[in-house]
Amino acid sequence: MKNLYKIKLLLLAFLVVSTGFFASCGDDDENTPNSGQVQLLSFGPTGAKHGEEIRFIGHNLNLVEAIELPGVTVPKAKFVEHTSELIRLVVPQEAMEGKITLKVTGGADVVSKTMLSFEVPITVASVTAEARPGGTITITGTKLTWVDSVGFDNLIVKQFISKTETQIQVQVPENAKTGKLTIYGGGENPTFLETEKEVIITLPTVTSLSPASIRHDEVLTINGANLDLVGQVKFPGGGNVSTFISQSATAITLKVPVTATNGALTLVAKGSLVEVKPTQTISIILPVITAISTVRHNQNTTITGTDLDRIKEITFPGNITVARANFVSQTATQIVVAVPAMAAPGTLRYKTMNDFAVTSAVNFNVLLPTVSSYAPAVVAPNGTLTINGTNLDLIQDITFGGMTTKVSTFLNQSATRIQVTVPTAAKTGVPKFTLTSGYVIEGPELTIVMPTVSSITPAPVAPGSYLTINGSNLTLVRMVKFTGGAEVSTFLTQTENQIILMVPATARTGKLTLVTNTNTEVETTQEATVGAAAPTIRSFIYDDALASGWAQWGGYNGVDVQDLNNTTNVKRGAKSLKVTYSGASATIQLKPGDANFANGYTHLVLYVKGGGTANNKAAIQFKLVGGAFTGEQEFDIVAGEYTVVQIPLSSFGNISAGVDEFLIKNKGAVPNTFYIDDLGLR
Repeated sequence: MKNLYKIKLLLLAFLVVSTGFFASCGDDDENTPNSGQVQLLSFGPTGAKHGEEIRFIGHNLNLVEAIELPGVTVPKAKFVEHTSELIRLVVPQEAMEGKITLKVTGGADVVSKTMLSFEVPITVASVTAEARPGGTITITGTKLTWVDSVGFDNLIVKQFISKTETQIQVQVPENAKTGKLTIYGGGENPTFLETEKEVIITLPTVTSLSPASIRHDEVLTINGANLDLVGQVKFPGGGNVSTFISQSATAITLKVPVTATNGALTLVAKGSLVEVKPTQTISIILPVITAISTVRHNQNTTITGTDLDRIKEITFPGNITVARANFVSQTATQIVVAVPAMAAPGTLRYKTMNDFAVTSAVNFNVLLPTVSSYAPAVVAPNGTLTINGTNLDLIQDITFGGMTTKVSTFLNQSATRIQVTVPTAAKTGVPKFTLTSGYVIEGPELTIVMPTVSSITPAPVAPGSYLTINGSNLTLVRMVKFTGGAEVSTFLTQTENQIILMVPATARTGKLTLVTNTNTEVETTQEATVGAAAPTIRSFIYDDALASGWAQWGGYNGVDVQDLNNTTNVKRGAKSLKVTYSGASATIQLKPGDANFANGYTHLVLYVKGGGTANNKAAIQFKLVGGAFTGEQEFDIVAGEYTVVQIPLSSFGNISAGVDEFLIKNKGAVPNTFYIDDLGLR
């Protein structure tokens, strides 16, 4: 037998209780009893136990006929001692916690103002080992009338089916779970204790599933015990069923959700929501594809397998869905369907009649062209290209690299070969082949070569002199056209990287046009400067960059652009100095590292090209050390053509003090855009 707890409650001593008679004598001192008055001054000891003695102290206690304790009345005949000042008695086993009433002869009863409490040892002998939700748990022991409540985990039961000194019965809550019980005692400071063993709350069990292999929306029978406790059945795949066709303690019948997959069920108990996972599993019968015939787009493919009559729709790779209404035919073992024009090879997906999605383990394939090689491997624009491969007769048109326009006219076409003229705008890249169905495939990268020019020297070059063109793929060139209309088709030398030719008398300064063997024209980014031999620059101020020691200081009065790294309108090298003025007196400032940079030279030389459509003007001026300015030396700017400008240094006057700033000033109409390439001294 186990003591579950002890409830310790205090006996409050020195309590004075007055009768109604005492109240009628309100003029008397409360501590001085009148004749015939019964007063209870105190009772104790604190923490009395059943079977132990308790004393009541007061006045006129000889008038007390009995003492009524909660649960039992003790007549004066059972008092151990009874005087006018003292009553002694033994606490009966039936006594409970509560207020005490002194039964007075011929007068009003006296009721204590405080509670009588006990130190009560409650013991438990046994507890029902297992019960169903809603069933009865029986607890046996002693002093069980002092039990206030029973706890099932966090569920507290205060209502008892029955309660005696030696036995209590409580109903198991519907949502109770297996676990230890907690016995709570009453009183102001109750204690509690858990049972040593868990009380088993009965759960449903499964013995079999019928049938074990089943289709969606068919009826499944779950056999077992205590199945009436089930509130919900969870299927693998996420389908939950709480509405059953039938339910008893031994069987549940229900429909299989359309989302169910293979695996074990989960039974959820009512109330407690405890989940039970049986070992039995179900197998969902689904359509299975075992083979797919390979055909071309828009041709009929045959799909074979099992339960194919339960397929609602098929989704081909490329996310193209065909509904069963559009199948050519459908049986349990075969589906015939036309391959959509844009279907790609890959994974086939399909849905059952219940909208369950399935992915085929057998991949879908469609006959597509394959490109194995190009001849020649490297081709020029306007050249004839031979494409070799298989199923090439399916190709409707070709999109070459660098183009959006499709080529649909072929020189000839068969299943293994296509011959086509390469468009003049084609670039190296991956050709795209569009099939007659509209489906697009890509071939290997095709290399398309064009002549490129890296430099043209010398600059300038006089008519009748030799011009050297350096670059790559120059053996593709059959003719060079100059600005002005002059054409040269006979070269002094021609290699992969160089052409040397004589400049015609009618040639003019400007870009060259290279004509390939396939009559493709390529315009150079560089210009051929045709004219008299240029004066030699002995010391550069600008040659693709400012010379060492020189600095770009900025400008004022409307300088919009002063780009030392400009890559357009280049005469020589890779860069030119671009200038744009928006102010009539706009000025650029260059700072020489050496104030005497001009010593030993006679001329300032610069090559200038106008960026507008009309000729314009600019000027050079020096700011001398000390702050004085030289005169401005104007020069002409020819639109669209590089010209050489030579300014005698003597025209600036005496510059022996040294040059502090090199100024390039606008002297023409605005806006004024021009290019300088190069700038220096001779």
